[in-house]
Amino acid sequence: MLKISDPDGFGAIELQQSSDLTAYYADKRLMWRNVILISLCNVGWGAVGGIVGPLITLRLLELGLRENIQASISSVNMVALAFLVVYLGWKSDRTVSRYGRRKPYLFLSAPFIIAATALFPFFNGAHFLWVLVLLNLTSMFFMDIKACTFSLLNIDCVAQNVLARANSALVISGGLVGFLSMQFAGNLIRVAEWFPFVLGAAIMTLTTICAFWIKEPPIRYPTTERFRIWSTFKVAAQDKRFFWLVAGVSMIQSYLRMNSFWVWFWAKETLGLERGEIFSALSWAGLLNIVLAYPIGWVIDRFGGFRVVVMLWIGQLLCFCWALNVHDKTGLIILSIATTVLSPLYAGADIMIFKSAPRKDIGSYTSTNSFFRNGYSALLCMVAGWAIYAGGSNFLVGFSIGMAMSTVGLIMFFIHHRLMSRKLSD
Repeated sequence: MLKISDPDGFGAIELQQSSDLTAYYADKRLMWRNVILISLCNVGWGAVGGIVGPLITLRLLELGLRENIQASISSVNMVALAFLVVYLGWKSDRTVSRYGRRKPYLFLSAPFIIAATALFPFFNGAHFLWVLVLLNLTSMFFMDIKACTFSLLNIDCVAQNVLARANSALVISGGLVGFLSMQFAGNLIRVAEWFPFVLGAAIMTLTTICAFWIKEPPIRYPTTERFRIWSTFKVAAQDKRFFWLVAGVSMIQSYLRMNSFWVWFWAKETLGLERGEIFSALSWAGLLNIVLAYPIGWVIDRFGGFRVVVMLWIGQLLCFCWALNVHDKTGLIILSIATTVLSPLYAGADIMIFKSAPRKDIGSYTSTNSFFRNGYSALLCMVAGWAIYAGGSNFLVGFSIGMAMSTVGLIMFFIHHRLMSRKLSD
């Protein structure tokens, strides 16, 4: 190795890590093996969440926990997540263990999530409502830990020039499994109320085991200072223009977020659909991810995220206009397909965050983004939940708020784009 003047040895360590990292990203076979394993983990967790999550929401609704209270609980969780992600993003960047930087947090959180999921259906009746809320909060908290850390593997294990295309594999596999699981969700419910929960817990266990074989990149970035709440922001603040981008990323998806959060309430309370009918109606949308994910990933890698973000806003506006005229299951199917077409476009916003961050500090950049995004989402969810409740469970009020805030998000992107263009011209 080249010897340099460095009494502490940090320069030599960085030189070795740089060489190892280059070799790591040059190994395409390893990269795709990691992508497959990450896909298996995400598919298992995603498919279970896509079934169990709505079932929990609807069970709580049936027991009297109305939309305003559930929105308040979700808002509190998102505020907690906003602070949690700041610490865990910074901490996981600096975690040094035999299992890597991110995987230890999955192995820590998974048992609590799995146990809470398996136990949930066995507490029946309104007198057990507090137990169900407690189990739901436990699952939420540890799911936050997993989301703050394990999701960074999608970025860690893939070279930047193919990041969007490689991540499209996650969307494709998730779309296929999501379609199949939601198609058969009604049958699972008919077997027994507890069956989807117990089966989901088993699937999460098996897919978590797959994570043992994921090989993380050879990055060693030990802690050299104590964490403070501003530690993460200090890293991201090296370029102040980044915060305009963060504002845009937080808000641009507001309509889709409102649709995702309220569509189950809307379908049951306003459209009068049963749980099996809702699963069936929403399942078809996942198939489009299989067709669209890779082409959209190629477009993002080739042309950048800004143009894709503009397309996302236009698509949300069209979906919002359609939602105003949905009155039955057929209309819901068309709307769910349209919103699913838009979901891969949001990757354009996230990719702009990922590509602006140095590899060693990726957790600090993404957690800064997540802090503001989750804080904003908490406020949006709280305001929309109480506005819907005040409007007599009129969920179109929530969709309208979401569309208005998506428009503000688009303005943030235009400001960021303008600032970046001006800097380049200077």
